Amino acid sequence: MEDLLKETGHRPYPLPDAPWLMTQTWENLLFLHWPVDAELVRQHVPAELELDTWDGSAWISISPFQVKHQRFRLLPEIPMLNEYLELNARTYVKRNGKQGIWFFSLDANLAPAVFAANGLLGLPYKHAEMKFEEVEPDEPGASANMENKNMSRERIPIFAKRKKGFRFTNERINAEDGFGRFDITFRPVSGASLTRPGTLEHWLVERYCLFTVRDGKVLRGDIHHLPWDVSDGEAVVSINSMSPVALSGEPRLQYCESKKVLMFPFVED
Repeated sequence: MEDLLKETGHRPYPLPDAPWLMTQTWENLLFLHWPVDAELVRQHVPAELELDTWDGSAWISISPFQVKHQRFRLLPEIPMLNEYLELNARTYVKRNGKQGIWFFSLDANLAPAVFAANGLLGLPYKHAEMKFEEVEPDEPGASANMENKNMSRERIPIFAKRKKGFRFTNERINAEDGFGRFDITFRPVSGASLTRPGTLEHWLVERYCLFTVRDGKVLRGDIHHLPWDVSDGEAVVSINSMSPVALSGEPRLQYCESKKVLMFPFVED
């Protein structure tokens, strides 16, 4: 951890003074980014936070990934509580000079994590039935046609050229007016590289805090990790009811194989 804490030159502001509280490793993480009308997103973000935009547009991102090696500081990993799946829907905000994230929802298939985050921090975690699996190109019944965007749930989309992909599904246990369903198959299609400062690709991912509101107070949770090294990706999204705002067009995709993350205690902002 000490080596990770020494790598801070890429951060937009210094590390918190407090020691980190929890660590996780995020694996096979896919960012799907859509531009949306800022006025529509503004309705779903607390007034205490400034909406962060790029060229006048707000952005909504959805990210499925695996959480692994979760543990608290000074404690070992606890079996059955150290790995789970997560699916986030977020937008981009600013407060007191810090660019961060506002989560519309965070679905997870580990009930203790959901209840703890809801109860202690007011984060909008949702309990869901989720599945993540590797998908081989020669699996029976698979399709290699990436242009087919209307595949049924019974057909597993696969990629050409015998390259491995992943399938991630989400079904929120307490359905909320049809929200909380997601089904995607995806894979990386390039080598990983760092994003360049001043680009949209950098602006979307290089953020080191999130905001939440609890009991009328804005709380900020800082995180730390090495700069995002991401690959281009391709995907078939067959079901997506995760966003509070309608999404249209093809999303920008960024894939990261693995990222070790440190999380710091929430503070009032």
